[in-house]
Amino acid sequence: MASFTMTIEPMQEPIPPAPDLPAIRQTPEMLWVPVYTKPRCEKVVEDYCRHHGVACYLPLLRRARRYQRRTVETFLPMFRSYVFAQVDADRRTQLVQSHRVIHMIDVTAQQEAALVRELNDLLRLEQLQSQADLVVLPELQPGQTVIITDGPFKGMSGIVQRRRSLTRVTVNIELLGQAVVAEMDIGELECEPG
Repeated sequence: MASFTMTIEPMQEPIPPAPDLPAIRQTPEMLWVPVYTKPRCEKVVEDYCRHHGVACYLPLLRRARRYQRRTVETFLPMFRSYVFAQVDADRRTQLVQSHRVIHMIDVTAQQEAALVRELNDLLRLEQLQSQADLVVLPELQPGQTVIITDGPFKGMSGIVQRRRSLTRVTVNIELLGQAVVAEMDIGELECEPG
């Protein structure tokens, strides 16, 4: 399973929520948790949560494509197979009964505080999508194996050597005992399942 995260640089002050957006808030006895859903079931789980009174948040990415003379706008989940929900023991059981949830990631109260801050920042970024495009990129670490998903090296796998403005990827030719190094944009890479 590929692990993707969106890195939001820490700021001195959190981004204030837009006046028309409800902020995500912590509630005693309940925790915000990432909910891992079956593939392509994020919107179904969000709908299930809303119909059963479970507070949830599904961050969406706006995609605009031009077809002939018209532009078609779609909204896709920002994080594939993830919805964020505020649960207690009863709501956790209720979500599992939807038959669309695979598991929920357990968080501590301290982790939840950081998650709520990040979700509020995501909410604000999502609102600003009309002004700038958002891109979700994998969090890559040196030594991690990746698959190249775009460009002339598409389909090859390599190892991340370093991370800067461009990521340096090493492709090892084990039979010859040599390696080839290429620098590429992180958007062309995907974590290798493993």
